[in-house]
Amino acid sequence: MRLVLSIICLFTLVSPAAAQTIKLDIDISQAEHLLEIACSNAEIDEAEWAASEQLQAQLAHHRQFAERFSFENYMTGLRRISRCETPSPDPFRFSTLVERRDEMRDAIDFLSRNRQQLSARVTELLKPYVPEDYIFEGKVVLAGASFSCGGFQKEGIFFIDIPCLAADIEGEYDAIIRLIAHETYHSMQSSFAYPTSPGLSEIKTQAAAYDFMFERLAIEGSASHIGDMRDIKGDGRYSNFSRSLARRNFRHLEYNFQLFDYMIEAIGHKPAEVENRFPEIYGLAFDGSFGEHSYFVGQQMTAEIEHSFGASAIACLLKLPFENYILAYQHALEDGDNLEKSAKFSTATMAVANDRRTDRSGEADFRKCISE
Repeated sequence: MRLVLSIICLFTLVSPAAAQTIKLDIDISQAEHLLEIACSNAEIDEAEWAASEQLQAQLAHHRQFAERFSFENYMTGLRRISRCETPSPDPFRFSTLVERRDEMRDAIDFLSRNRQQLSARVTELLKPYVPEDYIFEGKVVLAGASFSCGGFQKEGIFFIDIPCLAADIEGEYDAIIRLIAHETYHSMQSSFAYPTSPGLSEIKTQAAAYDFMFERLAIEGSASHIGDMRDIKGDGRYSNFSRSLARRNFRHLEYNFQLFDYMIEAIGHKPAEVENRFPEIYGLAFDGSFGEHSYFVGQQMTAEIEHSFGASAIACLLKLPFENYILAYQHALEDGDNLEKSAKFSTATMAVANDRRTDRSGEADFRKCISE
């Protein structure tokens, strides 16, 4: 997936009420606690950390990649930095809290001073793309020890990695805002969007594979539109990476549309083998190892839909089966007032979208979300 920070973001969803309310709190306590431990010679209370839901969620995510991301290794790292030593090996990058302590302190202080502005800017980005009666309360927790460089969610918690950003925190500020907006929107989507399909490893049929591809196109594309990285300011490591990735993908966006078409056609080839072949097919379109090409296809689709039908159409469409996102985009292209870079999907892709719509003919379709 995408290069990310390691803030930890804990989200609480509240039932919709009469007026839209979005609240986002920036919590620095976890990072502050790690800084206090570093070089303090303090005893580590293992029971305290074992009871931390935030830590357990972080470890659950990391263990998907390697067994070294264990609770025992985390405790070893804490004990070493308490003695002002750097762990070796150091899978969680605790060494930053010892070797770059002043840098980490400056980064945390900067985000603390700017947290109200940070929250306000993220909120303004999100407001147009959620239902009018939507209420959301979220908490972003800055994490001081993590191996990633960007953002990920696990069990309702979102992580942003301060060690990755600390070297130039002011140069990462704009990118942090967009990243938090992107990931927060995913948490919001989980409460109002159409029920998600099974996980990638659970796709067994051709129809499920098509649904998964359309879902990811809409879910990731809409979040990427809100967290657009193309024109972010700053020259931090994460900012440079994110801006370069976005601009590169938009330079060859027509190719990205074609690639998505090819992946849809690949699903239709040898349907009996789709269960074994689908993870690789999906990866070519969405995996970070290949440049996340289809994130940017979905981003352009979202921009085109908003251009034709307004921002409110996005949340409405996300409530419907996801082939409607494809069909609404096609309808937007038909008005002749199109954004530069918007490309048509192939006949094969549109045929699949229409077939999936026909299979669910009893449900509302995209027309309920658009105003001509």
